[in-house]
Amino acid sequence: MTPAPRLLSALLALGLALGACKDDDTGLDSGIDGAKKGDQLTDDERKQFCEAADAYGERLLPDSESRAGMCTFRAIKDALAADGSPETCDVLRKSCLAGDAPDPEPGDATCDLGIDWGSCQATIAEIEACYEEFGESYSARVCSFTCAKMAEYADNPPSLDIEAGPDCSIARAECPTVMGPGK
Repeated sequence: MTPAPRLLSALLALGLALGACKDDDTGLDSGIDGAKKGDQLTDDERKQFCEAADAYGERLLPDSESRAGMCTFRAIKDALAADGSPETCDVLRKSCLAGDAPDPEPGDATCDLGIDWGSCQATIAEIEACYEEFGESYSARVCSFTCAKMAEYADNPPSLDIEAGPDCSIARAECPTVMGPGK
């Protein structure tokens, strides 16, 4: 699966990337009846779910760690295009980290995970399970990136692509826009 821009925005909103790679022992619990289907949610419940997903992502990996992860990923890609050395990667990573943190995206503070709730037949429990599965997989992937693996990356460049696991496959069967386009 190639992440769509909307998916990347959702992941950044969830704060899922590199850093200390914390284990989150509480999971995602929106407080909404797990048997309720997505298309049955009220506007307030949609907001409640989105805020719970954001809070879960922030617990999983805070924004500062997300930024560090994206700096590492970009440094690896740029170093591969240059000379492929761990030293170049380290310099690029440090330069990125030393730069100003990007300003939040303009617009209102409305939480939007990119889910088409109107046609979503998956249950809240299925959607929560997908968010947990995807978040853990994505976090683990990005947490594995390091400039020390540049020789390995020469043959197998890192990617942010995550294949849908069983929980996301279930949720996407009934709600294709959960965690991006269902492919």
